[in-house]
Amino acid sequence: MLNRMRCKMICHEVTPNEHSQDQLCTVQFGAVYSSDPATEDSIYGKYTPYGHFRAGIVTEVAEKLEVGKAYYVDISPAS
Repeated sequence: MLNRMRCKMICHEVTPNEHSQDQLCTVQFGAVYSSDPATEDSIYGKYTPYGHFRAGIVTEVAEKLEVGKAYYVDISPAS
């Protein structure tokens, strides 16, 4: 069984959730891709050529994310 999968994703958006009284933000990420085989992005793009992640995150944490910056997203089985 797969123990862990790592995706590399770009933060596309951090938007305050108007219905949460400024307590939550909606964050959106998309998978990285590069046709340049010398880059790490080409390796991640080969195994996860497309992807989208959207979540509601507490504003205090979400505001630390930078739009346009890449982040690793790890997926592992829950116990």
